[in-house]
Amino acid sequence: MNTPRCLLLHGFTGSRQDWQPLVGNHSAVLALALPGHDHQPAPLGDFSHEINLLLQRLPPSIDRVIGYSFGGRMALGLLHTAPARFRAATIIAAHPGLTDAAQREQRRHADQLWIKQLRSEGLAAFVDNWAQQPLFTTQRHLPPAVLARQRAGRLQHQAEGLASCLERLGLAEMPSTWATLAQFSGQLHWLVGGADQKFLELAQQVLHLRPATTLRIFDGIGHNPLLEAPEKLAEVLRSFI
Repeated sequence: MNTPRCLLLHGFTGSRQDWQPLVGNHSAVLALALPGHDHQPAPLGDFSHEINLLLQRLPPSIDRVIGYSFGGRMALGLLHTAPARFRAATIIAAHPGLTDAAQREQRRHADQLWIKQLRSEGLAAFVDNWAQQPLFTTQRHLPPAVLARQRAGRLQHQAEGLASCLERLGLAEMPSTWATLAQFSGQLHWLVGGADQKFLELAQQVLHLRPATTLRIFDGIGHNPLLEAPEKLAEVLRSFI
């Protein structure tokens, strides 16, 4: 019987299948679908409630976590709630949480616009508009077939599931985990694309806060190394797993 040690958490509009090209069917990993994605129920509680539900889903053997973007925020939520449970964490292009009330309200307003679009215009319109954000500009240079697969994967979700995910688990609803990062006693690895300016700055802030953090920057890569640099990322992740 396999006993997975490493939990993999995908990004928003992503899937647990996103990890398969990187780690294959490695027996040491467990890739889970997050709330509101694939066939998982839409979240019903707040961020802390859903983190506790996620903890309940984990086999006792899990002692490390890897998360990308939204999945990285969920991973940080796990560290925040149960820091002693994890020996190591690898965070890929994720935000540790807002500390300013005005920024939190601004982000909540922005997310409400996406939520309204999901509920009024449907999934396909949302997916097409979501992909046009400046955050994903570097992806426009990828082969059309790669982008087509990403779009098809996003369209497998349900509009209400994604809307509820933004509404209850969005960045505006996430408790700050900056203090948790400073105190985390395990190994912390932080990965980010060099062309992902906002998240590169966040990564550098994490490194300043916690100098023991291992920071890896993928030159010329944007917000999604899973999509933009799978071979480079796979090489790094194998050593962490």
